[in-house]
Amino acid sequence: MFFDFDKIEYYSLNKSKEEEMGKNNSKSIDNGVLDKIFFDDYPDKINNDLFYKTINSDGFTKFTISQKDAEYLKSDIFLEKSSLKMLESVYACAPQYRDILVFKKKNQISGIAKICLSCRQFYLISSKKEIEIENFGTEKEFKLLGKLFDTYKKDKN
Repeated sequence: MFFDFDKIEYYSLNKSKEEEMGKNNSKSIDNGVLDKIFFDDYPDKINNDLFYKTINSDGFTKFTISQKDAEYLKSDIFLEKSSLKMLESVYACAPQYRDILVFKKKNQISGIAKICLSCRQFYLISSKKEIEIENFGTEKEFKLLGKLFDTYKKDKN
């Protein structure tokens, strides 16, 4: 597994914040940390208080992933795979990380997964020393994640 966890928090960028950030599709001085979260491979450490404080602000909606869904993610998605060989991808767009999963073990952050479903890019950071992410990110995995994220967002409405 990429992450050792017993709980997952899911953060979804609010539509109003996304529209505000997407107006000129460039970074602004006013949104420093939020821009890093949305556009960049950030944070570079799992225990970044500013990152966690920002995603717990009014720009994101927080969901707790059910135990059933967490087990599914553990066994089917966020699992190191050696049998696949991913092709090097050339991306047509820069990622916009609207969906963030925060993995916790005994209430301590053990990993973060930032997902851009529109261009199929991701950023993973783990408390484990080394993780093999080369085989993560198949079309099937992104579709399954998109379906799961939609389920939580629909339940909110």
